[in-house]
Amino acid sequence: MVAKYPRHYYIIGALIVFLGICAGYIIYQPSGTDYHRAVDAVERAQEQQRESLELNRSIQRSIDRSTDLSREARTRIDRISQYNQQIGERIEQSESGLSEARNYLKRNAEIIRSVEEQNRAGQPHNQTTTNATQPIPGSGSGSDNRSSNSSMTER
Repeated sequence: MVAKYPRHYYIIGALIVFLGICAGYIIYQPSGTDYHRAVDAVERAQEQQRESLELNRSIQRSIDRSTDLSREARTRIDRISQYNQQIGERIEQSESGLSEARNYLKRNAEIIRSVEEQNRAGQPHNQTTTNATQPIPGSGSGSDNRSSNSSMTER
C-alpha cells in the first residue's frame, strides 16, 4: 500500500500534520501568556503591598511623633499655667501691699494734720506757728531725725 502512492504525497501529509500541530500551539499559546500576565500582576501587587507597608510605617512614626509632641506641649502649657497663677498671686499680694501702704500714708497724713492743728490751737498768741513737717531751726546738730525725703504726696 505504501508503494502505491508517490513520494510527494507523503511529504504533503507530513506538512499537513506539522501545520496542525502549529495551529494547536497557536490556539493554546494565549493561556501561557495569561500565566505570565498573572505572574506579573502578582509581582506588581506584592511591590505595591511593600510600598503600602512602608507608607503605613512612616505614617505610624508620624503619629507617634505627633503624640509625643502633643504630650510635651500639654506639659509646657501646664507649667505656663502654674507660672501664670503664681504671677497672679504675686500681683495680688503686691496690690494688697500697695493698698495697705496707701492707707498708711493717708493715716500718717491725717495724724500730721491733727498734730499741726493741735500745735496751732495750743500756742500763745505771740508765737509764730511752725509746720511739723519743717525742720526745727537752730537745733544745733544741723540735721533732723527724719529721712532726707520728708515730702509727702497724697493721691
